[in-house]
This record gives sequence, C-alpha cells and structure tokens, in this order.
Amino acid sequence: MKGVILFGALLCSIFSTTLEAKEFKLYDWEKDRSRYPLSEKDVMLSELILKQHTQYEYVFEDKEFVMYSTIHRIIYVNNNEAVQKHNRIVISMSNAIELVKLKARAINREGKSIYFDENNLKELKNEESGKAFKIFAIEGIELGSEIEYYFVRKMRPTVFDRVFLQFDVPVKSNSFLLTCPEHLKFDFKVYHDFPQVREEDNDEMNVYLTSMKDVPALRSEAFSHFDANRKRIEFKLAYNTARSTSRLYTWDEAAKTFYTLLTEASKDDQKALGKFVKTLEDNPAEKVDDRIRKVEAKIKAVIQVSEGRGESLNEVASILNVKVASHQGMTRLFLGVFERLNIQCHPVLTCSRERTKFDEEFDTWAFLDDYILYFPETKQFLAPYVFECRYPFIQPEFTAQKGLFIKPFAVGDVKSALSLIEEIPAVDYSHNLDNLNMEVVFTDDLSSNRIHSKREFGGYNASYFAPYYEMMSEDQRVAMIEQITKQTAPDAGIKKWSAALAPKSKSDNFIVDVDFESAHFVERAGSRILFKVGELIGPQLEMYRDEQRMSDVENDFNRMYDRIIKIHLPPTYRVKNLDDLRISIAYDDEDEIPFSFRSDYILNGDILEVRIEEYYKEIYAPTSRYEDFRKVVNAAADFNKITLVLEKK
Repeated sequence: MKGVILFGALLCSIFSTTLEAKEFKLYDWEKDRSRYPLSEKDVMLSELILKQHTQYEYVFEDKEFVMYSTIHRIIYVNNNEAVQKHNRIVISMSNAIELVKLKARAINREGKSIYFDENNLKELKNEESGKAFKIFAIEGIELGSEIEYYFVRKMRPTVFDRVFLQFDVPVKSNSFLLTCPEHLKFDFKVYHDFPQVREEDNDEMNVYLTSMKDVPALRSEAFSHFDANRKRIEFKLAYNTARSTSRLYTWDEAAKTFYTLLTEASKDDQKALGKFVKTLEDNPAEKVDDRIRKVEAKIKAVIQVSEGRGESLNEVASILNVKVASHQGMTRLFLGVFERLNIQCHPVLTCSRERTKFDEEFDTWAFLDDYILYFPETKQFLAPYVFECRYPFIQPEFTAQKGLFIKPFAVGDVKSALSLIEEIPAVDYSHNLDNLNMEVVFTDDLSSNRIHSKREFGGYNASYFAPYYEMMSEDQRVAMIEQITKQTAPDAGIKKWSAALAPKSKSDNFIVDVDFESAHFVERAGSRILFKVGELIGPQLEMYRDEQRMSDVENDFNRMYDRIIKIHLPPTYRVKNLDDLRISIAYDDEDEIPFSFRSDYILNGDILEVRIEEYYKEIYAPTSRYEDFRKVVNAAADFNKITLVLEKK
C-alpha cells in the first residue's frame, strides 16, 4: 500500500490461533518439456505469453504464518525488441523474507535449453525508499526462443492484494491459484470479464482458482489508463473462522484503524505542534478558505516530503525538528495543525484511478493507497504531500471516483471514527483553463510576424508553474518563458516578457505575457502568402487512427480553452479561404453538450479576429460514443492544420 503503513500487531491478532502445520511442497516446473505448438498466426507474432501462472500459498511454519508467492511465465520471442524486453527479469523483494527458489531457461527452435546461471543474480536497493530488487539476465536467447522462468518468494502474509491478468501482448493460458488453511476464508472480485474465482473441494485446505485461455492483448490508448483497464483479480482475507464469524477488514474497521494511526500523538508531538502553530500567525477572523491556504503554503514551504518510511518521518515532533516527512507524516502534521486551529478537517483514503478505480462494493484495503484531506465547512480538499497541488486542488487521478471518508466522533473521552464511502468530485472545467489572447502583425517585408501573446493558465494547468515561480532564479524563469513560447513558435525571438499570478483569480491562475518575432508562420508561394494561422494555438493531440476502441474514454481532468487571435492583415492582401476557420463539432448528450470545439471569425476591414472555444466538461464517455468524442479532439487538430491563403487585392 503506497503511502500507508500497515501494522503488524493487527496481523498477529488475526493469526494468533495455534493450528497444526500442514506439509508444504514448493512449486516446480516440468523438467524436460517439449516446446509449445504454435499456429501459423502465433509464429508470426513478435512476442506471445504462452503461460502466465500466479500462485499464493498461505501456510504455518514453526508456528509462524507466512505466504509463498510464485510467478511462472513462458514467453515466445520472435524479434530483437522482444528479446531485449524479456531477457532481463526484475523480482521485487518488497515484503519478502527471502527468495526461496528461482529457475530460468531459454529453449531455442531446436529444443535445446540454456539454463540460468545463478552467479548472474544481482541485488539492488533504493536507499531512500528501502525497496529491494533481485535482477538477473537470461543468456543465449535466439529469435523464436521460449523464455521460461519461475520464482518463489517466502513473504510476510498479504491479506489483500491484486493480480493483473492482462498485458500488452496476448496470453495463451493465464491461471491463478490461492491456497490457505481451512479456517481462513478469502473473498475475490474479478474485473473486465475474467472468469470468476471458484473454490475447489479439498479436505486439507481451502483452494481458490481461476483461469482463462487466449487472453487478448490490451493496447495503450489516448484518454485511457492502461492498468485500470487490464483484467485483474482483487482479493482479501474476509474471515478467520477459528476466532470469529465476523467479517475482517471492513470499511468501518479501516476508518477506526486509520483514524487512530493518523491522530495519536505523543506528548513530544503535542508540545512541538503547540510551538509550531504559534509561528503560523493564523487569524481566526479571516475566511476559512484563506486560513487553509496560508497554513498549507507555510507547511509546504518548510517541510520536505520523502518517499522513505522510517518511523521518525511519521512522528510530528521529529518532522518539525528535521523538516522532513513521509506521506503519512505530512498527513498527521496537517491534521494536528488544523485541529489546533479549530478548522474541521477529515482524512480521506483513496487510490489513483490511473491504476485501479476505487470500488466501494469490494471492501479491500488495497484501494486505500493515498491520503487526502476534506474540509466539511468548505466542501473542498487538500493534498497534504504534493507540493504543486494547492487547496482546493488535489491530484486529478484521485477525483471523479469514490473514497473512504473518515468521520471522527467522540463519546465522552473515547474518540473513534465512522466510515463513509462518498464521491470525490472532479474539479469544474472552468477552473482548469489554458486561455490565449494573441495579436499578430506582419512585418513590412511580409516575411515574419510580430506577436504579442497573453496566455493564462488556471487550475491544474497553472500548477506546473505557479507554486515554483517564486522559487526560481532569473535564468530559470527565462528558460521557462522560452520553453512555453517555443512550443508554439520554435524560432521565436523574445523581445520582452512578464509572468505573474493573476490577482483575484479562481485558482491561483498564472499569466505569461510575451512579445516575440517569428518567421515560422509565414511562407511564400509565388505572389501568394501562406499564413499558418492554425499553428498559433500550438501542437494539438491527434486521434486519426481508425482502430477499434477497447476502453471507455477517461480524461485526466475537465478543462477549457478560450482563444482570441487578432490578425492585422497586410492592407494590399485579402484572404481567399476564410470559411476554413469555421468549425463546429459538438458531442450531444440529451440536453447537455459535455465536449465541444467551435471556431469562427469576424473580419473588420484589415483586422481578422478568430475566436475559438473548446471545452471538456466531463471525465468519462462510453466506448459507444468514442467516435463523437474523437471528432471533438480532432477538430482542434484540424484547426491546427489550417493555413490561410493571402492573395493580392
């Protein structure tokens, strides 16, 4: 669980029942097997997963409860890219006690096997995060070979997890197996049409399994998250019948557990909090929104976030002393500060919908990956450990889905919390803007343009610049302005510029004002002038490929673009193809238009004013409406290609 620390004591209490250990036999492969028979179609593929098997075995060993995790994979590789992709195997050792067994081989077209040399096994460790890996390479792989490997790790028991069962290449056979003692009952949920997990009759243990033949490859698609759309299994330990018939790891239990984890404070923590709060110069007479913003700005200015999980990174007193905190530590600090300031603030746990979407119907704590904070009085959110996200903006991948809201309550001196599964709404499109106001003049020799560009970024678009601008050196600011300007005009010669936060804007908007000269937009064609007006709005995403759509449309966040381009035409020229500037594409959904692109123009003498309105008001669109959505996106790309033809009058 990313950003969330689990607690060994809870696991110990669940598995403390003394039971007789069963004999356990380690997984093994077929020692001298034949190559897999392939169809003519299969032989032509660049790569193909012939076998994918995932296995979890929960056992008692010497009165200790452990889990053996096995992954067995066989891959057919038929070009150099596939060989390079699969000849290096990385094994995560997170939560692992030891790597118990590892075997690997390559079987060439003639059936000759080359086995993995254990001397090639290397160990790596990320010192900051503490994550460890074992890495090995398989030598002697030829085109047309089968790469086969399996490894078994002895691990601390995982009581909720997920297994991805679909990849970017086809899988001929994919299987999953979980075994455990009879008194432990697991629940499962499959996603995206993988066959349901079934329980097999067995007198000695519980056996759960599922499998699927010919799992199709999943393509990466624009406006879609690959992992979230993969076939997968979520599973959790649901019952320990040796102790109770009560369901384990419920949402209510999560609320109580995480509330305690986040709010328990030592005397040192309380003392440090009291001193720190006095330095914030909070004014209770101000609006709550303003107070929250000021607290957030001061905390994020002085506390650095670390990916590590050392205990000191979670303790408020230590955090305020060394100025470094983990994700959990930052969340604890914010909650402690807001409690001292009498600003009601509740923790929320959720996950990134880029990887898996929160599912309220299956109460696995594997969805409880990250913390955000909710303010009931303002109904807004705060991202405690993401520097560029500022109240009321949180990471967009946490929005437009559900989350576990923890609502504290007290009975006398006893404090606890209730669980509520509620929506984390997406930010309204009008906050996330990228607006452009541009004035274009031709030079006297008509070879280039002098351009004044005022570009306003808002919401998530502004978060790339606004929080960092005051921290930048002058050279860094110049480099930022050049990068922004040259996205539109690669040859831009910047004459002057300014940048600043927009006063009284909805969401700390950031304005960049630039005067520059460019020959990029003008070409000569005999007596005609070709003016690439469409490129003034910068590069646009293109979705012209006509492949069958596999997944629903999912935007990162709602957004809008308002653009006004005023062009001073050369007085001796007229525009031949003005009507090319008129585009109107709308995605109609009953009485609403959630996605739209519209461009039009007004010609007043020699001044041509082009207006463009584009917006995306909703996060999701079904696969059945993909073509309608694609037309809106491509309308912007079509406009980007418009070239005005100027002829002499």
